Amino acid sequence: METGIYVRVSTEEQAQEGFSIRAQEQKLKDFTRIKDWSIFKIYADEGISGKNITQRPAMCQLVEDVKAGRVKNVLVFKIDRLTRSTADLIYLVDLFNEYGCAFNSLCESIDTQTASGRMFLKIIGIFAEFERENIIERTKLGVERKVKEGYTLCTATPSFGFDRPKGEKIQTINEEEALIVREIFDLYVQQGKTLTDIARQLNLRKISTKHDAAWSSVKIRRVLCNVNYVGEVRHHVGDKQREYSVDGRHEGFIPQDLFEAAQRLLAKNYAAAPKRKPRPDNYFVGFLFCAQCGYRLKTHNQSKAHSNGTVQHFGNYVCGNKTLRTCTAGSMSHSKLEVAFEEYIAHIADFTTSVDTQNAELAQKQQQNQTTLHLYEEKLRQFEAKARETLDLYVNNDIAFAEYREIKQKLAQDREFVQSEIKRLREQEERITVDDSDIIRNLRENWGLLTNAERRQFLINFVERIVAQSEKMDGKNNTVRVLEVVFKAV
Repeated sequence: METGIYVRVSTEEQAQEGFSIRAQEQKLKDFTRIKDWSIFKIYADEGISGKNITQRPAMCQLVEDVKAGRVKNVLVFKIDRLTRSTADLIYLVDLFNEYGCAFNSLCESIDTQTASGRMFLKIIGIFAEFERENIIERTKLGVERKVKEGYTLCTATPSFGFDRPKGEKIQTINEEEALIVREIFDLYVQQGKTLTDIARQLNLRKISTKHDAAWSSVKIRRVLCNVNYVGEVRHHVGDKQREYSVDGRHEGFIPQDLFEAAQRLLAKNYAAAPKRKPRPDNYFVGFLFCAQCGYRLKTHNQSKAHSNGTVQHFGNYVCGNKTLRTCTAGSMSHSKLEVAFEEYIAHIADFTTSVDTQNAELAQKQQQNQTTLHLYEEKLRQFEAKARETLDLYVNNDIAFAEYREIKQKLAQDREFVQSEIKRLREQEERITVDDSDIIRNLRENWGLLTNAERRQFLINFVERIVAQSEKMDGKNNTVRVLEVVFKAV
């Protein structure tokens, strides 16, 4: 009888108890020889949970082979190796019966060809699902208890600024990294630097994160929000309903008042962040500054209804200080500002040279991104090979369970970081190749041909500020002039 052997191991605890892939395979092969069954194929799912069957490649292949008639008997070590879901167990048994495929479990000695055997199989399935849910509950309770006792949840990699020696439960201060954390708080709270400015400064000084990666505004924000630095530990981070902090067993090194000041600033900056993008026909907004007082211009849109039912919108810009009555500069229409901007770029003598330089630098940056992407992709392949190698070492009793678990956790964290970096670089590459190159090429000749979205994208990528002035001409109408365009340093 053509037999398909299915083996699975999901958790380290199961492997520790003797349910490793190799152990299952050997016992099941011996059983087929006793029964004089021929083995069609061995289906193995390594490191995958038994809570469902759709996310297990080997299980899906087994089902396909049963449907195709290639497998006439399925043999497993225990029923919970097949599935821990009662619903999935009933589905598989019914499917096996429908296609004339027998099912056998080595440990439970079940014959699904009889009604009592099928009933017993379902009862065992219920207990398997019950055990899985119990494991989940015990794990959650263990994590909760660990936090409430003051231990951090960090595993292989503690927070930046701390170390956790192997075998120790309490993290200790890494003085070298702690100096950087103190500097981050000082730059943000005392010196008023932005998150991006702080990240740029650290990267220029070649200071890396715990994972030897570059800093970003998101990572700086995480440092500023981390209660570990005031001697606390937290749980359910990101869930406003369940998140809480308790006193930790470790020593903090950031004063409480400084930490709270940082939280107030972060909350204020978040509230001040723009909630929506500007209208497409207001693409200059955010870049305009008043020539009279130097304050940023904001939009002041107007609409006019016509007798035919249509509504015409007019985009305008006005100095933010004018509403506070501290500036007397007049407003300016978007259409007049467009003309003034085109006149300005038409008279920049070295603009074409500047654009050519930017194009060359963008091409170089794109090449660097490609090289980095290839390195990260190779890293992922190395992680997968390392994971398989580590599993083999543990199964063969060449390394201890604690060492296996530590290596596996570290690999998972490294893999997650590399995958996030690959995503970021691909998005950056797409932005460079699709948007920037098309927008900046021959700008002087093609500005009038660009869409509003393309004009906005050019301003975002290459313009720091535009200084504009509105002057009254005849007491009624006004003229708009662009006095300066400051380009970003590439």
